[in-house]
Amino acid sequence: MGKAIPPAISVLLPGCADGSGAAPNSLRLRQAVDEIFRVLVARGWAHHEVAHLVAPLLALSNDPNLCEGRKCGMALYLSRGGFHCFEIPAEVRETVVVSTHFYIRPLLEWLTAPRDFLILELSAAGVGIKRASNGMLTEVVLPRGVPTSLEEIASSDAPDHAQVSRNTGKGPPPSSAISFGISSANEERRIRFFCTMLDRGLHSYLQDLGLPVVLAGSGRMVNIYRKENTYPATIIKPLHGDVESMAPEELLERARGLVGAEKAEQAVRHLAEMEEYAPGDRWSTTLESVLRGAASGRVSRLFLASGGACPGDFHEELGDSVNPFPVEEDLINAIAIETLAQGGELNIVPSDQLPAHAQVVALFRYSMGSVRG
Repeated sequence: MGKAIPPAISVLLPGCADGSGAAPNSLRLRQAVDEIFRVLVARGWAHHEVAHLVAPLLALSNDPNLCEGRKCGMALYLSRGGFHCFEIPAEVRETVVVSTHFYIRPLLEWLTAPRDFLILELSAAGVGIKRASNGMLTEVVLPRGVPTSLEEIASSDAPDHAQVSRNTGKGPPPSSAISFGISSANEERRIRFFCTMLDRGLHSYLQDLGLPVVLAGSGRMVNIYRKENTYPATIIKPLHGDVESMAPEELLERARGLVGAEKAEQAVRHLAEMEEYAPGDRWSTTLESVLRGAASGRVSRLFLASGGACPGDFHEELGDSVNPFPVEEDLINAIAIETLAQGGELNIVPSDQLPAHAQVVALFRYSMGSVRG
């Protein structure tokens, strides 16, 4: 999608659940096709050329399974290079754009929101892991050998109690006897030992997945586990409360909010570190240099504030002698999609965190001086 063959046509349609009183998406889509016809014919396209190009949109407008009574919104992207259809949040504004790039600006916060993470549920009664992936929660089977409850730890160590009493004091007691001794000392130390064993059992498994982990559960258990935890991608702020009684939707939304908040805080820290430590030719706040860097694949990390726009002609800004489809578009949108298409990272940060008067900040993969050298 990042390299659309112009014209790049973008149609965003909001959700239209039955009984909402809004116009059905089939009607909205046909109205969008009328607008596309008007724009392209005005630019010199023949009617039959436009009709051939928009045929997939017209076919979709006649499909009741895809257009009627849908609570989610739809994003439709069409060019001579292909047709793409996606489900998006229902509250998106109805939009039709004909440009050189697909229009993704209204979806950037949704596109960069956390999509894949784990929720580690902790309680004295038991431990469980749920995986959040693309808006769905699924239960994860714990690896073998991972303790699932305090009772399991106590029962597994109980036979070794006799070893403790039989130990003559010559040499250290068996490790299992030590485990039982600690776990039986008092409740706090017992929970701490359980959390240590849990962390040991989960560490390599979590490392292999490499996903953020939200700790959820009672305050006491979560706080003790945080002290014993060695997995670096654990979200700092835990989700306190009775997670077992939470509806899946509430659990998912609250956990996603914690992951998203930490991601935003990390982006702000990265921005501050970049300004302080990165060489001056490795980053820029100038729209023209960021635009050129994005088009050439130099942007490693892009920082944007939500909202706002910067109209202009993408190819004219680059100084291209041949412009296949001269048109004014949102240059911030063009920078974002060029960055994502070439493997760059995009971060949405509060506007007051960007340098003064900057609309965009980019960290480059390399300096132009290193290329010339």
